[in-house]
Amino acid sequence: MIDYKTASKDQLKAEMKRLASVVSDTPFGTKKEFFHLPEILNSGEQPVAIASGMMDGNTWLITLTNKRVIFLDKGMIFGVKQVDINLNNIVSVGGKTGLMFGEIMISTSGQNYTIKNVMKGSVIPFTNLVNETRNTLNTPAHSQQEPTKATNSFDEQMSKIERLAEMKEEGILTEEEFQQQKQRILNG
Repeated sequence: MIDYKTASKDQLKAEMKRLASVVSDTPFGTKKEFFHLPEILNSGEQPVAIASGMMDGNTWLITLTNKRVIFLDKGMIFGVKQVDINLNNIVSVGGKTGLMFGEIMISTSGQNYTIKNVMKGSVIPFTNLVNETRNTLNTPAHSQQEPTKATNSFDEQMSKIERLAEMKEEGILTEEEFQQQKQRILNG
């Protein structure tokens, strides 16, 4: 990984090729957007992949980072248009392909973004990578919640086993059925 803030133009060009190759993209008309990327990346934020396509009649660079998806359009004269979507705000990611080009659709709870004229071979890898990165981002949150779930689940297991024991005592379950159900509960 390079330090985007201090990288030279040549290093940024090489990094642009590397990030595009992750999803088999051939970026067109987005070099100025990529060179602007170091100015908007947050500390600890690393690009994962890039693709390029059309949105609202302009060519946009789509950058997937470890924290968000950034749409960037840097005009020749009129400045910069930027749309950021935090990965945890993404509701769905989809794509469709045509003969040569495809579309990537990213939806949040309040907005849909459709990027057209994306290289056909990039659509599915990019959408899959967005989903993988979202899942990776959500995994640490789940592991922090595990201890409370484990105690709840232990209490739940014990109450289920107690109910099974009562059913066995009442003659509803045989010893063999009790042992099978108990193992099923303990193995989760």
